[in-house]
Amino acid sequence: MLYETHTEILSAHFTWLKIMMDDQMKKWIQRVLIVLLILPFMLVSTISMAQTSKGKHQVVVDAGHGGTDTGVKLSDKYYEKDITLSIATLLKKELEKSGNIQVMLTRISDKNISLSERIKAITTSNSTVFVGIHVNGGFGKESSGYELYFPGFASVTAGQVNSREILEDMAKNKYLNDSVRLAQLIQRNLETVFPRKSRGLRNAPLVIFKGLQTSAVVVEIGFASNQEEKKKMMDENVRSAVAHALSKSIREFSN
Repeated sequence: MLYETHTEILSAHFTWLKIMMDDQMKKWIQRVLIVLLILPFMLVSTISMAQTSKGKHQVVVDAGHGGTDTGVKLSDKYYEKDITLSIATLLKKELEKSGNIQVMLTRISDKNISLSERIKAITTSNSTVFVGIHVNGGFGKESSGYELYFPGFASVTAGQVNSREILEDMAKNKYLNDSVRLAQLIQRNLETVFPRKSRGLRNAPLVIFKGLQTSAVVVEIGFASNQEEKKKMMDENVRSAVAHALSKSIREFSN
């Protein structure tokens, strides 16, 4: 009698487990089918966004700070806002030589630009690439090197079956993967300007990244607190070399 009772309990347990597994399998199959259905539309959308109506890639370059927001001080003559605008302007000239890339600068002169204005410029530009340029300012005189920041990754919520939510997560992770690839290209090409000075790629929830539907990287060129790096950043030839490295990276990414 005891054996029969245990058998019945085990039988009921396995029946319940089978039902649960069947239910999970149905949900999994449902998610897979939704992904398969929406993937072609996602690919078409990605391709259509990859170029402007004139068949040119759209790139937004943000020269950090500006106007009364000077950023870190390098000397009596140079502030972060001057270094970033100089590199951004040189980068624009470099990129537009290729003929298939259009560049929009968030600022073209020494004026105040709010964060919301910068974000609006990026989100309304239909850009495929965003690059922000900054100068590091802390951590002491011994700190050195350049840093590359990219957005963090999203994850699909467990049990998620809403097609719109799945599509949004897939699209977001596509942009984030591309952001990492762009950051890796920039790291490799900046190595020719600042050998063995990379401080690595960093996942960071920067405010300017929030809600962006584009490949995005923010570059901290060097440390204003480091005498050697400060001297280099005030050298126009070095700024030109940085712009060339960034341009090469974006062109390689866009091909």
